[in-house]
Amino acid sequence: MLKKLLLLLCFSLILISCKKDCYTAPEKVVFEFVNSSGENLIQNGNLTTYSIMRKTGQDSYTSVELTQTDDYKVILKNVGSFNGTQEYRFTAAPNIFFFSIKSSNVTTDCDGYQIDEINFEDVVTTKESGYYRIVLD
Repeated sequence: MLKKLLLLLCFSLILISCKKDCYTAPEKVVFEFVNSSGENLIQNGNLTTYSIMRKTGQDSYTSVELTQTDDYKVILKNVGSFNGTQEYRFTAAPNIFFFSIKSSNVTTDCDGYQIDEINFEDVVTTKESGYYRIVLD
């Protein structure tokens, strides 16, 4: 009887350990800030100081890590790794706007998250190929 129990336990452990050990990270969120003429505001020097904050409570926020690309776009680091909706605030005097990211679990054999949608408030935005173009005037 003990042999059968040990054999069953070993077989169960083998099956459990055969599950794919992988993680699917959410897609990159990339912003390009332009004026109404389409000029990139970082490239032309009109946007030098800016921040994006994640809402963590009633009136509290924490910084989002940002990386500037060689083509003067901004990558938001570590956003979208959650199940639900998260709110954010962009600030660059005199511009302030809010946006939210809705994410969910991936539907594959891997663990991970996918970004379902990004909604912007009070700012003109278009979704381009691989990034969001945001007009600040």
